[in-house]
Amino acid sequence: MGKSSKPTIGYRHFMYLYMGESIGPNDYLAGIKVGGQPVFEGELAGSRTLPINLPQLFGGDKKEGGLVGNLQIRMGEATQLPDPYLQQQVPGPWPAGRGLCTTLYRGMVGAMNPYLKLWAKRWGRFTQGWSTPVWQPSLARIGRGMNAAHIHYQCFTDTVWGVGLDPALIDADSFLSAAQQLHDEQFGLCLGWRRGDSIGSFLQMVNNHVGGLWAFDPMLGKFVYRLFRPDYDVATLPLLDETSVLELESWQTPLLDGSVNEVTVLGRDCVTNLDIAATFQNMANVQAQGRVVADRRSLPGLWNRSLCERVAARETGAASSMLQRIKLTVDRRWWGVKRGDVLALSWRRKGVQRMPVRVLEVDEGTRTDGALALLLMQDIDGMATTTYLRPVIGPWTPPDTRPQPLPAQRLVEATYRDLAGRLRPADLALVEDDAGFVVALGARPNGPAYGYALTTRTTGGTFEEVASGDFSAVTTLAGALGPTDTLVQLADMRDLDLVVIGTEALIDEELVRIDAIDAVAGTLTIARGCVDTLPAAHAEGARVWCTDTYVGADPTEYLAGETVEAKLLTRTQQGTLDAALAPIARVRLDARHARPYAPGRVRINGSAWPPTSFARLAIAWAHRDRVLQGDRLIEHEAGSIGPEPGTTTTVRVLNALSGAVLHETTAIAGTSHTHDLLLANDATVRVEIESRRGALSSRQKHVRVLNCECGEKLANADFDTQAAWTLGTGWSIVGGAAIKAAGIVSDLEQPFAFVDGGLYRIEVALSQVTAGSVRVRLAGTTPIDCVAPNANGTFIDTLTAAGHTALRITADAAFAGRIERVSLRRLA
Repeated sequence: MGKSSKPTIGYRHFMYLYMGESIGPNDYLAGIKVGGQPVFEGELAGSRTLPINLPQLFGGDKKEGGLVGNLQIRMGEATQLPDPYLQQQVPGPWPAGRGLCTTLYRGMVGAMNPYLKLWAKRWGRFTQGWSTPVWQPSLARIGRGMNAAHIHYQCFTDTVWGVGLDPALIDADSFLSAAQQLHDEQFGLCLGWRRGDSIGSFLQMVNNHVGGLWAFDPMLGKFVYRLFRPDYDVATLPLLDETSVLELESWQTPLLDGSVNEVTVLGRDCVTNLDIAATFQNMANVQAQGRVVADRRSLPGLWNRSLCERVAARETGAASSMLQRIKLTVDRRWWGVKRGDVLALSWRRKGVQRMPVRVLEVDEGTRTDGALALLLMQDIDGMATTTYLRPVIGPWTPPDTRPQPLPAQRLVEATYRDLAGRLRPADLALVEDDAGFVVALGARPNGPAYGYALTTRTTGGTFEEVASGDFSAVTTLAGALGPTDTLVQLADMRDLDLVVIGTEALIDEELVRIDAIDAVAGTLTIARGCVDTLPAAHAEGARVWCTDTYVGADPTEYLAGETVEAKLLTRTQQGTLDAALAPIARVRLDARHARPYAPGRVRINGSAWPPTSFARLAIAWAHRDRVLQGDRLIEHEAGSIGPEPGTTTTVRVLNALSGAVLHETTAIAGTSHTHDLLLANDATVRVEIESRRGALSSRQKHVRVLNCECGEKLANADFDTQAAWTLGTGWSIVGGAAIKAAGIVSDLEQPFAFVDGGLYRIEVALSQVTAGSVRVRLAGTTPIDCVAPNANGTFIDTLTAAGHTALRITADAAFAGRIERVSLRRLA
């Protein structure tokens, strides 16, 4: 018998891993863990290869093997080329990965276990990857974190993924002051941004970490940045008092009972990737309440315990100090005040003198208003300097139960949904398109009011009582609301306990559906852009009206074009408010109920709110049908309904600066439209999408502003001169054309840095062709050809680039004719 062979007891596993890391380049690779085991720790800068020789990392051949191979670090520089090994394994063009940080590992990944271990890498980025010159590079890095002022600066100015502002719009002095302050405090952040988050919400997160605020300064015409620090002298602060305040809307003084006196801050250790917790208590508040009222704050950008402890102390102080919150209206003398400013507030009836307050929000209204609305918060750093004057206490007087004017009111035109919910179908069918109805909204005043009398008139008439109204539940936004946000943080809640899930609410001009209410957290979950409205951005302090049931509905049928005015007269047991004391609300009717609903679920090149585009605008939407939707609240993101018979869509593209119409297509019956915007130069464009039914257009239209790369890519495309072109034998440029006589195969060429994967449109105009043909080609390692025209006319083709470096026109030996123009544009 022969000898038996040794049995196979396991296998080593080898793989080639291609891993995407982030937008590149980064400053350095700081650490690697595989399967939770450390593989590398340090600061490895630039694109390079890292040898890994750890055969015993997971226990060697007796257990799960180890790592033995090379990790290629590719930072994504502008000169980076595709990886040769990947091209060898998968034939065809490969992206170079420029602008992306990627890694490629080739070697053993383990043994005895068929499951791949999880790779985790830690990167550092401070001065690399800026699309603009790096601002104040010496202050960018703070320990392992980045300066929050630099985070703001790059988010504002980056032209690839940021807002793309001109650096001239950044106030360098305020940003430098904040950057230096944070550097002195050793307050750096380890915080990543992901494309799924908006820039605005990301910057708000940054400010929650460091205690800061950015604002637009109308006096400078620039964006400023300020930290919440005791960097002011109370005696020199601008004084705000009764002489310039037009209306004090609210003055909220928190109660001691229930105030937070212990805050736990959760950070994230950037090396171990484990949570760090630091807790701070206000012992005086704890003793005063006789209990601990705790809260937790998640601030993942805090990367060490020292930062967590400092921020826990800051947050506890702010939460337990019972800071006063004031909302008031001032005259135009305060124009120019901005978010983050610190003012001194004196108010005799509150016994307050020169209390430092910080401006949280400014609503400038319109020039004709002559007023600004300010939201103020008592500044914790100036509490010790505030003087409180002892009020003179007089005898007790009973509360005033006389009717008072409503604190807020609004008059709106009724929607088709309003009519469908209130009228019988037969009556609704009799309402003419040029008719209109009004609905009044009123907030409950202080005191024992139980409703109001709705009095209306048209211009020049007298007010007559037409209906009784119930007070609407009303609240305000505690923070700004983006067009895609669905969780609303509320402030100043009034009658919210009357609101039912699934009912309608109005924010500015947008109708939403209330899907959830959390009274404890003070939040609403909403569905956006219902009925005939579209999702829009809303500022902090915007009112939220709950518009189902508790309203005043005027049964009078008015005509479109009329302006209706109303007074809401509060009713109490002592009677009805004197009409002379009631403010006037008004609305101009515009046949709202008859207008078609705007399209829903709008996408441009697959994105709901794209900031940029190439020349091809692929626009898609969903149909809406006011009749089929009836009294239902259908959100903007829902699928198609209808459309209503006779309703079409109009797509319009305008120059965002001049307003000139660049393209318009009307009477679109489907749910998509594609247009190649071919301009001489790149431009900022405004895309508008609306519905039309007969002479009526939708009440609102979608508006998207895009930076569009739609200009001519070639230099001297009209052959005005020979510049930029390389002429082969037989070619000449004369009289605004490239001319060739028969006799030899020859090229006409212009170098161009094609972007791999980019879709390009190529247009060639030929004239006086008597023989032969030309062929347009993308030249490079693997050239590709367009059509070969052999006659007069304009010829258009589209090609996808991959490693191409020039546009080449090859004429065969028989070709004789003129090329009047060659055009190249990127479509996608």
